Amino acid sequence: MWNLVADVGGTNMRLAGVSDAGEIYAQHRFSSAGGLHFPEACRAFIAGQGTSPLSVAVAAAGVVQDRSVRLTNAGQGFSCDDLAQACGTDDVHILNDFEGAAWSLATVSADDVQTLQGGFASCDQGRLIIGPGTGLGVGAMMYADGRPHVIAGEGGHVRLAPESREDVDYFEQMIAIWPEIQIGHGLAIEAEAILSGTGLPVLYRAIAQVRSEPVLCEKAEDVLAQGRDGSDPVAGIATEMFRRFLGSLAGDFALTLNARGGVFVTGGVALRNPWLFDDAFIGAFNAGGRHTGWRGQMPVHLYQNDDFGLLGARNFLTSRVAV
Repeated sequence: MWNLVADVGGTNMRLAGVSDAGEIYAQHRFSSAGGLHFPEACRAFIAGQGTSPLSVAVAAAGVVQDRSVRLTNAGQGFSCDDLAQACGTDDVHILNDFEGAAWSLATVSADDVQTLQGGFASCDQGRLIIGPGTGLGVGAMMYADGRPHVIAGEGGHVRLAPESREDVDYFEQMIAIWPEIQIGHGLAIEAEAILSGTGLPVLYRAIAQVRSEPVLCEKAEDVLAQGRDGSDPVAGIATEMFRRFLGSLAGDFALTLNARGGVFVTGGVALRNPWLFDDAFIGAFNAGGRHTGWRGQMPVHLYQNDDFGLLGARNFLTSRVAV
């Protein structure tokens, strides 16, 4: 008597069992970028448990349509029918990855976070989760009649626009390098094009080309490391832009939702670089013109429990039982 939960991103596939008591156990990680497709990973995991699960809930990094998903940054897709055949149960659910992440906010505690602004608020108010990893995920949890309800969407693909004359040059060059990220006919680009492990190296390369500087970093972790220690001025500019745009976008979403229950920043890039979330980040979050004071009243946390996808999938299954 167990359920299967999974968190499938652009880099890793994480699977785990959930006991009758709601305990997550027997976690296993596979690569999303290799030749192993997710249904095959499910078969391998289930073989190790000895019995088929009662239910399956998967938080997947892609657009979910018609009970199927194609992973945005990993080049593979699967459907509920695929998983039902692989897992031996018809009770299968695919959630967008940050729909799952938002479900984790139903059980998040003060022990799971590092508070950046305000305090840990009660769970009966709106909450926002935003996470730069391989891509950029956004989700929200709202409360009605004392019960949590999750809002699914693709907030990582809203538009960012230049905020300074220097930004204009960098955005123009990013569009020249990666035309697909352009939104409309101007200089707006997808938020994920900067605020992700995939996009940050492109931003770095665009800055280097505009400034006629050598390209010394190929990976996001190198950009952030050299931006932090000051060894590469191009990396320093890219890091400043990453921090500024992530803070302002999180603040925009928080204002839209009136997220008085807290804003939770997570994801692989964020969790590996907690130093990013300093006064400059909070300053960008709170910069709201006439509503700067309103934004400043919202709690902001670095959500440090990297099991949030698995916890969210579990909480989703629990919410169906409670109805």
